Amino acid sequence: MFSILISSIYQSLIYTVKTGIVIIVTLFFMNYIISRGFLKYLEMAFYPILKRIKANPISISSMLSCFLSPTVGYSILAEGYNNKLITEKEVLASSLANSFPSVFSHIFTFFIPITIPLLGVVGVILVLIRLGIALLKTLIGLIWLSLLYNGNDNLKINKINKKKNVKDIIKSTLKLGRRIITVMFITFTIIFFLSKVGFFDYVNKAIYPITSILNLNPNVGILTLTEIVNVQAAIVLASGLLNENILSGRDVLIGLILGNIISFSSKYVRHSLPLQVSLFGKLGVKIVLLNAIITLLLDIIIVFIIISLPPFL
Repeated sequence: MFSILISSIYQSLIYTVKTGIVIIVTLFFMNYIISRGFLKYLEMAFYPILKRIKANPISISSMLSCFLSPTVGYSILAEGYNNKLITEKEVLASSLANSFPSVFSHIFTFFIPITIPLLGVVGVILVLIRLGIALLKTLIGLIWLSLLYNGNDNLKINKINKKKNVKDIIKSTLKLGRRIITVMFITFTIIFFLSKVGFFDYVNKAIYPITSILNLNPNVGILTLTEIVNVQAAIVLASGLLNENILSGRDVLIGLILGNIISFSSKYVRHSLPLQVSLFGKLGVKIVLLNAIITLLLDIIIVFIIISLPPFL
């Protein structure tokens, strides 16, 4: 048993070093270009397009600001709502329209430096699914806004000039990198050890009657439970399960999305509800519920589509 543990630690160390180098370098590069104002240039590029959309200018201003900071974007909405320059329905529609801009920065801070290096092609597909859902919500919001538009073009669109301290960005990058690598090493060691002692075979036999109904690998449940607790740990775990051929790419996608579905309520309560209620009061609850329900329905549809597909990756 001791020799198995030593072997697992060594295997984990090799895999962590190889993957960790890629993650640190990519994370540093992504944070560096952001600190150099990349998102600001992106905002300027989108500005000529978004200003032509038939919608309340405050909604457009909020969308542009969300590329840089969702908090600032929603603050603009709240100020306009409190000054009666935007209606409640327009605020709700704007919250949907803000979905893609709010998620966009994650491409450079989480998806590219962490998700894709760890999961490879599966990571690319997962990122496209997450961005696709956000984009669909944005399109729904823009269509709704165009239906609510009353032709008021007298309001000026605020542009945000958010300066970032390069030293702080580098410090936060190294801090995140250390945390990710620590989680990777511990998680990979546990996975390799459990795999060698046959733990996953026992899990397969124990919950096979349940997962067989949906034609799923029983170990999908382990990944789903991990996703509920911590997203980063789930990505690392998924990488280990893929590397050990315990789960296929299809199973990983299902497990991660199922975890998001099961934990959606607690995530929205922890992260979205406090901000929205502080800005909008009771309307903030409606904003959170609307976005949570639509995201939940889209996730469920995606899971059933993936389950219906033949095994891939």
